[in-house]
Amino acid sequence: MDALPQWTSKIDKRGLDPLGMQNSGIVLYQALLPGISNITLRMRYYGFFCWLGDAYARRGVTTDFELWRQFVRRAETLYALVCADATGEVGIGGIDWADHRLQVGEDVIDFAEAASNDKNVTRYLIQSMGVFGAAYVTQMQEMGLFEEGPNGIQRITADAGVLLANAFRASIGPEVEARFVAAIDAGKVARDALASLHAIIPSAIPDTSEERASYEKTLFGNGDNPMVHDVSRGATLRLLLEVARVHGERPTPESVRWALFDPPGRPLAAELERQRLLWEAYHCQDLFQVAAAGLLAWAISIMSESDNGQTLADIRAAVHDRLLDREELASALSWNGFRTSIDIGAFGWREAWLRLTGRRGSAEEKAWDAVQLIASLHERVDDREDLRQILRSALRANERARSIVTELRWFDQQPDTPVAELIVDYVVQRIVLRHSWVAMQKFRRQRDYTFLFEVRDGRLIYLNHYQPVATTPRLAPALQFLEDIHLVAGDGLTERGRALLGANQ
Repeated sequence: MDALPQWTSKIDKRGLDPLGMQNSGIVLYQALLPGISNITLRMRYYGFFCWLGDAYARRGVTTDFELWRQFVRRAETLYALVCADATGEVGIGGIDWADHRLQVGEDVIDFAEAASNDKNVTRYLIQSMGVFGAAYVTQMQEMGLFEEGPNGIQRITADAGVLLANAFRASIGPEVEARFVAAIDAGKVARDALASLHAIIPSAIPDTSEERASYEKTLFGNGDNPMVHDVSRGATLRLLLEVARVHGERPTPESVRWALFDPPGRPLAAELERQRLLWEAYHCQDLFQVAAAGLLAWAISIMSESDNGQTLADIRAAVHDRLLDREELASALSWNGFRTSIDIGAFGWREAWLRLTGRRGSAEEKAWDAVQLIASLHERVDDREDLRQILRSALRANERARSIVTELRWFDQQPDTPVAELIVDYVVQRIVLRHSWVAMQKFRRQRDYTFLFEVRDGRLIYLNHYQPVATTPRLAPALQFLEDIHLVAGDGLTERGRALLGANQ
């Protein structure tokens, strides 16, 4: 069985990683929050799908994959209708379809057609196996809740999967279970019956229930023999609880990034400090790739200044001359002299980040932010042995997979080169030529045309601009999961969250 999500059509690639540098950070944050992805949006889906797999197995049906797919898609369609009727539920697959369908005003909603894979009808989702196949099954397999079954049918595991299924079943009760399964079989549901199924929605996890406790145990790796990825996920989630405690409010993904960027005022336990340091390493990597992308945007804007494009020599001259116009470089400082002159304690990390990723300002205006950010990161890493070591262990140096490690190694080799000359070489060698190589690899292997400029008769012709993009490290769904299981609320930690955090200090 192919455990990857099953899509009905090939996704259009937009070339969001034009320098091939984002992937290093993505691999790192995946290891810091395994079992959660940017598209697993609600905790209760994990219990819902375990229960669904168990309910399907209890029917004694055949191992016909099409029957399993129909069961899953109908269940998801009905789930979306129930959530739309309850109102206020977020992170639900097919909720837009469900909202529109409820507005029709039908007494009985026949959802069998919308749950089908017929391309000629309006479907709740186009993904072949719905949100289960597109988002959740791979993460649930990583958490030990699902495994491969016969004929490509994913089945729950006999231990953790069954336990979570039974906990979910106990929370919703036998009447709701019977009504929900009957509606799946019928492919239709009475409009006024949806309210009787509200016990199944994501925000209805009972505070004092085995279901809630099971989610906590699964997320934090509190079992008898937790795997390495369970321990890592649990450590990250405890860090999120710590941020909520310090801030006294529900954190945002951005506030978590910056809270974990510096060592905290209150010392953390050794295992949590190492996890925080890994998050700091990730954020340094993401800052660097954003800065590099800012230089790419600048080079592309220089190409766009002429309809006939620019040669590499033209780009070199433009970058060099415009950098020397900076008052800070009037004395032609060496790279080492420049970076060591920066007070990294007072440097505006967040401000530079916001300017580079924001829509305001031209690429040329942001170029100096990019140069300063790279220099500041270089100085920060050089000044911190702990950070330097964790970066080298977490981001293996690889010329094909670029990262802050490979790039700072390049800068280390030329410490006495004047800043303008060094940045010129960097922009041409490691930015412009790198993008050409990355785009060519995508074209050859995936047939995706992601070139931001073309080469014609030795000139680089502008095709499209580029806006630096930060990666999204799964923090939003992780925070939502903590809220779903009553550990975090709008004003920070709940009593249950404080108790859990205190028990783990």
